[in-house]
Amino acid sequence: MEFRFDPEHLELQRTVRRFLGEVSPETRVRADAETAAGWDAGTWRRLCAELELPALAIPERHGGHGFGLTELGVAFAEAGASLVCAPLLSTSLAARAILESGDEEAAAAHLPGLAAGTTTGSLAAHEPGRDWEHPATTRAVRTGTGWTVTGHKNWVLDGHTAGLFVVSAATGRGTSLFLVDAGAPGLRSVPVDAVDPTRQAATLDLTAVPAVLLGADGAGGAVLRRTLDAGLVLLAAEQTGLAQRCLDMASDYARQREQFGRPIGMFQAIKHKLANVLLEVEAATSAMMYALWAADHHPAGLPEAAAIAATTCAEAALLAAGENIQVHGGIGATWEHPAHLYLKRATTSRVLLGDPQQHLERLAVHTGLGSPATVPAANGTTPHPERQEDAWQDGWRAKSPS
Repeated sequence: MEFRFDPEHLELQRTVRRFLGEVSPETRVRADAETAAGWDAGTWRRLCAELELPALAIPERHGGHGFGLTELGVAFAEAGASLVCAPLLSTSLAARAILESGDEEAAAAHLPGLAAGTTTGSLAAHEPGRDWEHPATTRAVRTGTGWTVTGHKNWVLDGHTAGLFVVSAATGRGTSLFLVDAGAPGLRSVPVDAVDPTRQAATLDLTAVPAVLLGADGAGGAVLRRTLDAGLVLLAAEQTGLAQRCLDMASDYARQREQFGRPIGMFQAIKHKLANVLLEVEAATSAMMYALWAADHHPAGLPEAAAIAATTCAEAALLAAGENIQVHGGIGATWEHPAHLYLKRATTSRVLLGDPQQHLERLAVHTGLGSPATVPAANGTTPHPERQEDAWQDGWRAKSPS
């Protein structure tokens, strides 16, 4: 059995790679990371107007192209390889939540703008001291004119620049999702200092903020879980692209750098490092491709596939980024070399939508190896990416044979 991208996907891959190489080289990435927004509006417009990436997985009736997560995942892998600074993941999560809600009125009102990139969105569902699986403590109250939302959210991707938020909040019927405009009264967003300078996030404070119910009241928990599974698959694709780029960088350097009269790639220690990274990258690629396929063709199997891909790809990216620095030696540890940017992205991405331990626990439940009663649950304190200055060391050392 062969499992690979078809020629159309490979052509999309080449197109996105060439385009990002032109509009998002290392110099552009560094410049964008230093801005207040964290991304360049001109680059984002080109991504939306020329490649139309946000529109790939949005139905045609709502201004998109009607493709699936597979096509969008191909683009995400290239975005991860180039570390492009853009609100692509945050906007894709917001669009996916609207689609998963089945709210056609909301889809008609907001998806065209998200597809065109004229509106950027973000998912505001994570709360301090809690993981993604815990019910929201943010409260929504029905008023005479609609709904208001009060609470606090953290690690909201591109939350300081997004124009539309999908916010989780508790009602009398359970967890529900709400659409909140960035300009709504009572809403305050504050950028956070993160380890990864190429991906921005913010905290949201909401005080009686006017909101519009998305989908059915009380159905937000299931919609949020499906949205997060799709997000995990896209993040896995990004991590796989990052891991492959780090492997390529390390391999190229090992062929060029000479020591004792021969390339360092001829030394067994370097060969072992690269071989181990290659095995992890190939495993990540397989897990990512299966998860993309499941998202489009086998939704019932997506929770398992997403958990496998999230764990495998996160660890592969962290190992590849860490060993890339090791192969480069002293130069790899300098600010001027891009290796540290890849390590920081791999570090934060590893815990962005839940850490590998949580995904393995979910996988055990879905595969029948455990149950919510017998499998230890996550402790509810997902480590925040902005506090992970040293977290990469634990994961990298656990994976590294050295």
